[in-house]
Amino acid sequence: MSELLNLYRDTILQHAAEPQGFGRKIDATHRKELYNPLCGDRIEVQLRIVNGEVENAAFNGEACTICMASASLLCGATPGKPVAWLEELHKRLHAALEDGGDLDGADVLKPLLGVRPYPSRIRCATLPWSAALGAL
Repeated sequence: MSELLNLYRDTILQHAAEPQGFGRKIDATHRKELYNPLCGDRIEVQLRIVNGEVENAAFNGEACTICMASASLLCGATPGKPVAWLEELHKRLHAALEDGGDLDGADVLKPLLGVRPYPSRIRCATLPWSAALGAL
């Protein structure tokens, strides 16, 4: 399990260092900014939704490593997917981190499971997904 946690940590660090979608200009149809006062994270998620599908995703803001990586994962995973898939990923991530639920079919989110033992960091991981859901 230690090797898996190291892989997850490395994935988080890579996404935080080179976040997908960060500062990218898109012709957004939906946007939402959220703030986490416990950590200081401020993220604005922008989505371009066409015919019920996420055509493009981007984000801006200042945030901790976990939040930046989570936003990067969102921007990399959601384009080309139906809005319902985004909603389902948000639900699964929240359940996995809060209640120890499973991420069946949501492998893209597995690197975020490393925050499970740190309840104060769960909001960091879920903030971009909550912003995306709020944008809808």
